[in-house]
Amino acid sequence: MPILPFGDKSPKIDSKAFVSPQATIVGDVDIGPRASIWPGAVIRGDFASVRIGENTCVQDSAVIHAHSEDNPTIIGNNTIIGTAAVIHGVYIGDSANIGDGCVIFDGATLGEGVMLAPGSIVPSNVVIPPRSLNSGAPAAQIRELSREEVDKHNTRVEAIAHVFQKLKRWQQST
Repeated sequence: MPILPFGDKSPKIDSKAFVSPQATIVGDVDIGPRASIWPGAVIRGDFASVRIGENTCVQDSAVIHAHSEDNPTIIGNNTIIGTAAVIHGVYIGDSANIGDGCVIFDGATLGEGVMLAPGSIVPSNVVIPPRSLNSGAPAAQIRELSREEVDKHNTRVEAIAHVFQKLKRWQQST
């Protein structure tokens, strides 16, 4: 797995995180405990920092980047970043679910428990309120989410983290 410094910054990956050998991590990136970074994911902290929280999974071929000191990328705990999502310089709160193929542009803020339907596009500097389901291009709120829906998401995230902890242990034993 390419884990590369950029200038004087090197990725920091918690020892309990799983990073696929086919992922690429560059520069000022911090990956929290029990996070999972799946094959083909690219996380670049070359021009600004990227922070990925505990139990967060970044699925296959997602691209996470921060190319402006004014807009680091901060992704909270218990969040799912779907396959082929593209995220640039945004804040995403805890327990969010970013659908496959979503694109989120610089300066956007997504609150705790936000769900984005697959293929949604969030323009620059848009604020999406907590616990809301959003869809479209540009993304618009469909409805509020219940506490039970967010709790169900968190249960799913725990299951994903558990699977990748098993995979990590298996890799270390071979």
